[in-house]
Amino acid sequence: MVSLKFKIERVSYANLETGYVVLRGFVERHEVTAVGILPDVATNADVTGVEYELEGDWQVNKYGRQFSFVKGRMVTNHLFYFLTKVVKGLGAKLAGELIERLGEEKLMVILEKEPERLLQFKGIKEKKLSKIVASWQRQKNLRELSAYLLPHGITPHFLVRAFNYFGDKAVGKIKENPYCLTEIRGIGFKTADKVALKLGLPYDSPFRIQSALLHCLLEAAEEEGHTYLPHGLLMERLKENLDLKSGELSPATVGEALRILAEKGEVYHDEFSGCVSLAAYKKMEDYLLSYFQEKSKPKWSPITTHEKAREFIERMEQKIGFSFSPEQKNSIFQIATGKSRVYTLLGYAGTGKTTMSRTILEFLAHYFCRREEIVCCAFTGMASARIRKLSGFPAYTIHTLLKYKGENEFEYGPENRLPYRVILLDEASMVNLQLFYRLVRAIDDDALFIMVGDPAQLPPIGAGNVFGDLVGKDFLIKTTLNTIFRQEENSVLVHFANLIRKGEIPPDYHKEYDDFSFLLQDLPGYFKLKRVLPEKELKKRRDENNEKIKRRLLALAASWVGKLRYPAWDFQVLSPMRLGILGTEVLNPALQEIFNPKGKNGISLFGITLKEGDKVVHLRNQDMEAVPYSPYVLK
Repeated sequence: MVSLKFKIERVSYANLETGYVVLRGFVERHEVTAVGILPDVATNADVTGVEYELEGDWQVNKYGRQFSFVKGRMVTNHLFYFLTKVVKGLGAKLAGELIERLGEEKLMVILEKEPERLLQFKGIKEKKLSKIVASWQRQKNLRELSAYLLPHGITPHFLVRAFNYFGDKAVGKIKENPYCLTEIRGIGFKTADKVALKLGLPYDSPFRIQSALLHCLLEAAEEEGHTYLPHGLLMERLKENLDLKSGELSPATVGEALRILAEKGEVYHDEFSGCVSLAAYKKMEDYLLSYFQEKSKPKWSPITTHEKAREFIERMEQKIGFSFSPEQKNSIFQIATGKSRVYTLLGYAGTGKTTMSRTILEFLAHYFCRREEIVCCAFTGMASARIRKLSGFPAYTIHTLLKYKGENEFEYGPENRLPYRVILLDEASMVNLQLFYRLVRAIDDDALFIMVGDPAQLPPIGAGNVFGDLVGKDFLIKTTLNTIFRQEENSVLVHFANLIRKGEIPPDYHKEYDDFSFLLQDLPGYFKLKRVLPEKELKKRRDENNEKIKRRLLALAASWVGKLRYPAWDFQVLSPMRLGILGTEVLNPALQEIFNPKGKNGISLFGITLKEGDKVVHLRNQDMEAVPYSPYVLK
């Protein structure tokens, strides 16, 4: 490994999230390029003009000769660097004056304990002082984290990610529990475990085993939806995460770890069945089961009579111009004459769930409560907007309805119930355990709760499958809509979707329809070619075919620009890959040029240009600045 002194002249590229930089600078009198992880960029500091001692090796690639470093230590005076590069607007002259008059040690004490003393210097006002103090604290915390992690072999890349995620509290959180690193996207338990072991946690530490148990249960819930694991499967996953061989982990050791976690109230261990669950999930599932059992009991007065419900149905049929199917009528009769406070409407796509939702709500507005006391909600903004438009009743996302305040806190809950007598939950199958629990806890005891959903939909993202599990319960009052209604003669999308759901190939799928078309662009005899052609030639043919697919796709997009009101929004392309000819990194700029060629106020970052009018998919909620709740948001 080579060590050299490198003075930075220009930062050609910097990723603030990972700390990766491409630098141009001088080694002695020779200008060179250096690439690697530099933690100092995590504070968004200006490092031009700063000298570092870099350790790494020379490499030659398509970008030319570069010095790839794995470690960088600042040679420039740290305090002078901080005052001139990290604190914006202070300047080298004033920074030099502070160091000369106070001395480095005294100035550092003042920055730490008496920063207001700097106000006596000309050029430092209250506003600038607050910037100095905030910058000093952030830089100090980064250096503390570096001093804590780097001596244990933790890479600078890892250091930057931890600092960006946990911020000023990084050292304290990691010291308390190194496994908190699994909260960072892309860092799994094994990576966090290596850090914990490097930081001195014993290999056979009970805390290590307990942390692994909690991780296995949480991962099973959040990644696979399982709210518990059988003991045998939990043992397998535990050994895998701890890299243990058979026999290295005795049942008694695991049993003791589970006992301690159960005493702390963190897990629930059913010794009869052997199943283990996070205690929070057990509590939520028990509550929901009890809630729906209680609300399904016939202990309330009927809303109206069967005869009045029949009269209402006849009036609605005259108004909308078609007759309801027997099961659609039954859904109204159930609610009208029933004595419960929870009902479920089931149906596949195209069976009229939305039509019946609107009809049921109109019925309730006539016989049960005022229109203002009825509200709809759904998991996603798209679903809530759709039910609002088609039902005519107010509808919000669950988070907006409950007034999400951040940090997993809501304004509405068991101590402050929702002010509605009817709550309709659309697309109920999309709601996971935690959110279902939050919603139900906020509903008034006497309110009517209606769930609408498709039993064929995939389980929700995250823990649990509340709606899917409830549908199988005998006590739940439910109506299943079976008849598929086709609105137009040449419309087949819903019909085809239901055939595919049953594992059948739709007949005449190759024909052209108003809402469906199948374009064939494959590589003829691909599997035969795969057996006889060298991989290089096969890849060439795949790439040629992918280019044809791309050209057809972009031509199709261009042909729809004049037919759609909002092309960038209404035309959606789904790709299963990020890289390659058909990857999102290639298709997105091409589609952007078709749908939004004249977008204004473009911003370029990391090789991507975003303009007004572009559609953006945000993959993580954590760093998204959310608009606080206000009456304006609901409007």
